[in-house]
This record gives sequence, structure tokens and C-alpha cells, in this order.
Amino acid sequence: MSAPPLLAVEGLSCRFGGLLALNNVSLAVQEGEIFGLIGPNGAGKTTLFNAISALTTPSSGQVLWRGQPIRHPRPDRLSRLGLARTFQNLRLFDSLSVRDNVLVGLHRFAASPLAAGLLGTAGVRRRQRQLEQRALELLALVGLEDGADLAAASLPYGERRRLELARALATEPRLLLLDEPAAGMNPAEKNDLCELIRAIRDRFDLTVMIIEHHVPLMMRLCDRLAVLNFGERIALGTPEVVRHDPKVIEAYLGSPR
Repeated sequence: MSAPPLLAVEGLSCRFGGLLALNNVSLAVQEGEIFGLIGPNGAGKTTLFNAISALTTPSSGQVLWRGQPIRHPRPDRLSRLGLARTFQNLRLFDSLSVRDNVLVGLHRFAASPLAAGLLGTAGVRRRQRQLEQRALELLALVGLEDGADLAAASLPYGERRRLELARALATEPRLLLLDEPAAGMNPAEKNDLCELIRAIRDRFDLTVMIIEHHVPLMMRLCDRLAVLNFGERIALGTPEVVRHDPKVIEAYLGSPR
């Protein structure tokens, strides 16, 4: 008997007043793959991410983790399960240093008894040094170790994207949701990001689910793709299958008169 997918959504719908943002969407993400989500603006891609990560409550349907429905999901519980995400609009702590932004992601690994924390015992100090070293390792992975002491607000846009990725990795996820990580990047930065995502997947044995408008990048990067249009899933398969799907071509290019 085959193992269930790491993540599945079944019949997911999201309605906001009179707007049906998602309509009965189902898909499954297998462990270890890079799974892409594409579609025109307003297709429902970020709404699907928000429903998966408990930022939006679906009107109907369910989200399953390793075949089991996620009951009463909260972002902190999803983090403990192994789900992390980045956002289309950057959500860094601009007043904190680059290092401290990553340490925020490591917070749940710093648990210590209240008295020990207040007294600053040797064990607490040792654990803090370990976490700071881990933060520097993650910054090195994304090429930001030299700027660890800079304020996050001072970084160029592309580096801020990489910092958000390092902070997400700090939670030690099994599934990483990336919402338009290449937005605002030039072609060279996009190519570097593509290689970085592959390297991260292989190094940490991760599963990656990614939204991105740059379709050529997605065709190179992803093992499989789902295509949304007007809140509905219109295609699912390998890049080669999706590239030639008539519904996908119509959604992006329009139909002839």
C-alpha cells in the first residue's frame, strides 16, 4: 500500500461574500517534489496558500496532512507539524537585524524553564549560542552571512526575499510554501533562486510548493504543476503536459473569436 501524499486538499472552496475565490479545488503534493501553482492574476493561488496555512477558513472542503484531516488548524500547530511559508508581500521584522529575523524562526527550539531563562543559566547561554550559530549557517546558505548584523530594512529587495526564505527554513519544515519568491528579481537573480530552491530541497529533504508568475522558471523548476483559473483547477501534470493543455493556453492567451 502506497504512502499518502504529504499534503492534500479535497474539494476546497473559499467564498468571500459574493466572490467565489476557490471552487472545489483538489490536489495532492507528494513528499520530496517541487510542486508549482500557476494561473493568471486573481486565479485563487494565494487564497489556496492562505487556506492551507490557516490564514483563511475554507467555506467547504478539507486539508489533509499525511492522509489525516487537520482539525482546528492554527499557524503555530501547522509549524509544529512541519509547514512553513513565505509571503507575496514581504513580512520581515525591519527593525531587527538580519540574524535576529532568523532567530525568530528558531524561537520554538529555545524553550527553557522560566527560572532558568530569567537567571540566564549556563545551559540557557549555551543554547542561545547554538541557535545563533544555526542562524548564521542558514544565512550562509542563502548568501547573507556577511550582512548578519545589518538591519533587515537596509537589504536590497532580492536579499530581503532570501532572508524570508532563511527564516522559514529556521522552523525546520517538511513542506515549504513559497508565494512568488522571484517577484521583483532580475533574470540572473531568478536563475540563482531556481538553483537555490533545488539545493534546499535536496539538502533538507524538503517538499516545496511554489506560486510564481514567471512561467518559464516554473517549467524548469517544478516536477508537477497545477493551473488555476477563476478559482478552479483546470490542469494538473508535468510541465510538458501542462504546457500543451488547451485550457491552459486559453487561460493565458485567450480563445479565438
